[in-house]
Amino acid sequence: MLSKSLIVQTAKEMVCLDGLEKLSMRRLAAKLNIKAMSLYNHIKNKDHLIDLLLDDVISQIRLPQENENWQGEMLKRAGSAHNVFLDNAWSLLPLLSRINNGPSMLRYIDHSLACLYHAGFSLPESDRILNYFDSYIYGYTLIELQFPIQTEDYVHTTEQMLPDLSKKDYPVMHQLSLLLLQGDYDGKQNFTFGIQTILKGLEMKLNNEGEKSND
Repeated sequence: MLSKSLIVQTAKEMVCLDGLEKLSMRRLAAKLNIKAMSLYNHIKNKDHLIDLLLDDVISQIRLPQENENWQGEMLKRAGSAHNVFLDNAWSLLPLLSRINNGPSMLRYIDHSLACLYHAGFSLPESDRILNYFDSYIYGYTLIELQFPIQTEDYVHTTEQMLPDLSKKDYPVMHQLSLLLLQGDYDGKQNFTFGIQTILKGLEMKLNNEGEKSND
């Protein structure tokens, strides 16, 4: 029996396979073996369908909880979001370019703000901090998905680029390249390290403000 959930699930399978740009109501109807007009009994239009698809993606991300280990909660949130977006690579650009107010997105934002607010940040601070986190998550994930060099090719690519990175003109890049070629650096980036760095800075800020209020 045709339902909104079946439509969304089928559309999700299609975009995961072919990308969002190839999704159309006509193709979706053909996949479901129904007439296109039947879709409109459950879905307003393609934009509505995309909103539902994006909300479904967000629903897969672990929600942070309000407790004393707010750093651990935000770290788990970040890791979960990163993995979900890697699994749904098609979703990142539309997520960044559309207003998303589905129930899963609203819960995601509300729980995240609540976690930071419970930790001791003001609501305006929590909002700014959440933007810092998400900018890092979105940016890191997009780079990981789009970066033109695979990690196993770093050494070979560096060997090819080294003649253009003269010690005179680009001394620091030249030195870094030599470290990679000598095996003293692997060039790999670490998502968790970045989040932990942000968290350490926030913890210091919170502690410093607490000390000031006690003076």
